[in-house]
Amino acid sequence: MIINRNTRISTLLKENRETINVIGSINKNFLKLKNPILRKVLAPRVTIVDAAKIGGVKIKVLVDKLEGIGFKFESDLTTIPKKTTQKISTNLASQLKNIKNMKTLDVRSTLDSGIDPFKIIIQTIKELNENETLQIINSFEPIPLIRKLKSKGYDSWTERTEEGIVNTFFKKNKTKWVDNEIEVSNKKSKKDFDEQLRFFENHIRYIDVRQLEMPEPMVQILKEIETLEKGHALYVDHNKIPQFLLPELETRDFEILYKEIDCNHTLLLIYKNY
Repeated sequence: MIINRNTRISTLLKENRETINVIGSINKNFLKLKNPILRKVLAPRVTIVDAAKIGGVKIKVLVDKLEGIGFKFESDLTTIPKKTTQKISTNLASQLKNIKNMKTLDVRSTLDSGIDPFKIIIQTIKELNENETLQIINSFEPIPLIRKLKSKGYDSWTERTEEGIVNTFFKKNKTKWVDNEIEVSNKKSKKDFDEQLRFFENHIRYIDVRQLEMPEPMVQILKEIETLEKGHALYVDHNKIPQFLLPELETRDFEILYKEIDCNHTLLLIYKNY
């Protein structure tokens, strides 16, 4: 199988289950993917380049290990630009270093028990006051979470105070804050749903996620779009507009249109921007 720096870990696992042990040799936290619940939720969110960063190694180290079990990397590693870490201003850094109002959430035991802490973290973020900072204690850097909360207007930085413990801090940037979910929703509503549905005609894959419990609808949709062919669309019966999914689709260059049937039924049409 040919892979690149943006290939998702879920795709690798689907092709070769030995991937868990390979990336686990870099960072033992990846062995948690043996848990089927965490595998469904975490693997679709992490790319090869993300995994290298989480594991604290150069991407070449990870690629070499993956090539050792039969994967073929399609790019020249020397041409891959270095991924820059988000910088925060000196004033903000100084402000955050002297935190007075901080909430702390330790998710290590949650992960160890095989439960995805994503919903707990998002709920805590929603309850966070504007003058508060959230500290998340984990055993690895939560790259997908940092990416998502950055899209919602949060500054963040990570500190490793001791071996095996990663502290990630999130604070709302008042100057950049917008309601990203509403902004994305409005932008995605501009095209006509029925018109695009007719455009794809027989090139449509259908799934119904209305009976699934959270976060399974999002997991199932992300799984389906991984193998969506060019010129095809994913048609989804959903209970609502999946707000948490919108920034993730935008990151992957997917378009999403929706049509609300009633308060408990929404149709989604998802397709790739080429």
